[in-house]
Amino acid sequence: MHIKARVLAPAKHIYRGVITNPDRWATWLPREGDILVCTPSKCGTTWTQTILTMLVHGGPDLPAPVPVLSPWVDADLGVPPEEVAAALAGQSGRRVVKTHTPADGFPVWQGVNVVAVYRHPLDMFFSLRKHTANRRDAGDDHATLGPVSEAIDSFLEGSAEAVDFDKDTLASMVHHFRKTALSGRLPKLGLFHYADMIRDGRAAVKVLARAAGIAADPAVIDAVTAATTFGAMKANPAQYVPVAGTGFWKSDVAFFDSSSSRKWEGQLSEDQLARYHAQLELLLPDAGARNWLEHGGPWNRQAR
Repeated sequence: MHIKARVLAPAKHIYRGVITNPDRWATWLPREGDILVCTPSKCGTTWTQTILTMLVHGGPDLPAPVPVLSPWVDADLGVPPEEVAAALAGQSGRRVVKTHTPADGFPVWQGVNVVAVYRHPLDMFFSLRKHTANRRDAGDDHATLGPVSEAIDSFLEGSAEAVDFDKDTLASMVHHFRKTALSGRLPKLGLFHYADMIRDGRAAVKVLARAAGIAADPAVIDAVTAATTFGAMKANPAQYVPVAGTGFWKSDVAFFDSSSSRKWEGQLSEDQLARYHAQLELLLPDAGARNWLEHGGPWNRQAR
């Protein structure tokens, strides 16, 4: 029997963008036990939701592709909302959905687990450049696609606007972090860092299972770990890439660029790095929070 998740606190803000459409939250009627993956763009979202989807299904053998079982719930990627709603309603167990919206942009639901993943902002920036270049709807004048010297200026100087939140900037990433990880709005938030996850994939699967309250024996952990390596997922994009096969992407395979970190090395000048650090400090004054956002590792999350 499904128990509808009770709203403990309503959303505080509405976020929208070229893809983000808050009206589409209505496609998901949360149940107690559901899992919401809440991350900025290019911070390991697809990897995280795939791990969790496999865990709730007891292993890598899934009845449908991950984007069908685990949709980007508030995004309009051309899939009719009634189709998304039907796919979610037809699942008998726990469901996993994803969003790039900060935690103040959706209600707090009783019994819904929220998992957030972050990444070094400069790794996010360089990953976004390749990600955007792979989108057919991204024009040549897109701010992310110019020369690095121009694109990094746009990333560092751009604002965070709720009415245009798909415009990924350092400010929008930090805003997401503050409103999700630092606000105290989600006291049971499962908080992860991409660098920690790629450092030990099996440990990441184990800790994600624990954070979501999923009992998984070692054999399941091993199977999910093997199925969600970068190479395994890249080899089968139809199972993992959002709207694969629709032409939204120039290449579904290229959706998976690399699983590396420190992508900025050799790409940015000392002056650009100094401006990045100065802007990050301005946006996020707490040194401990800045260090964790960049590098992960142990950190005692406090509301700031």
